[in-house]
Amino acid sequence: MNLVSPKSSGHESINIYMIGNNPIELSTIYDKLKSIKTKTYHAEIGFDLKRAYKKIMQFNPACILIDDNLEKDYLRNLLRKLSRGARTRNIPITIIKNSNYSSAYLGDVQEFLLKDSITSEGLSSSISNSIRLRAMQKYLYTKYKKKQSQFLSFFANN
Repeated sequence: MNLVSPKSSGHESINIYMIGNNPIELSTIYDKLKSIKTKTYHAEIGFDLKRAYKKIMQFNPACILIDDNLEKDYLRNLLRKLSRGARTRNIPITIIKNSNYSSAYLGDVQEFLLKDSITSEGLSSSISNSIRLRAMQKYLYTKYKKKQSQFLSFFANN
C-alpha cells in the first residue's frame, strides 16, 4: 500500500514501514499519515510477520512503526534483528503502544506513542524526532569510534 499525499509538491517525502497484525488500527495510523500537510509519507504496511525483515530491506524506510500487539517473542526477535542488521541498524523504530507500561525488551526503540493519544501532528513529530535521534546516535557512535582508535594508537606508539 503506497501513500502519496495530494499536497506533495515541494514537501519532504519520507518512507515509513508499518508492521502490525490489526488492519483497523494500522489503517487509522495510515489515515493520520495521509492527513499531514507539511510532509508526504510513502507507507508500506506489513501484516506477514515472517517476511517483514525482507520487505523492510526492499523498501528502505526512513522509519519503522511497529504495533506492540504483536507476539512478544516475535517482537523481541524482530527488534534484535533490526538493531543488529548492517542495513537496518540505523533505521529508527517507533513502537505504537496500547498502554504506558514499560517493556524491557524494547531497548532498541527510539520513540513510543500511545494509540489513544495519536494525532497527525504528534505522529509526524514523533517520526521526525526518531529520525533525528537515530542520526545523532549514529554520528556520536562514529565520532566515539574514531576518537577511541586515535586514543589507542597514541598509547600503542608510546
